[in-house]
Amino acid sequence: MKYVTKLNGREKISLYELMRTSNSFKVRQRAHAILLSAKKIRIDLLSDIFEVDRDTVSEWLRRWSEKGIQGLADAPRSGRPRKENEVEA
Repeated sequence: MKYVTKLNGREKISLYELMRTSNSFKVRQRAHAILLSAKKIRIDLLSDIFEVDRDTVSEWLRRWSEKGIQGLADAPRSGRPRKENEVEA
């Protein structure tokens, strides 16, 4: 099974803070997944909870282990940035 390594106190506080206050739903979701993974919740269960593919959860965990908090943000994308009031189709 793949889990994140044990979180230290500062990491837990940062993740809980992100989960509660981030403007990005995706960042909140990823922070929550990292916290649950640290509690040994399996990837297949996390994928069910967050309704994403298990490869997506695995990628979140990989990015966390490589980059920490910065790994939770979306990667830069090409093209014009979306305006705040635009709605996804």
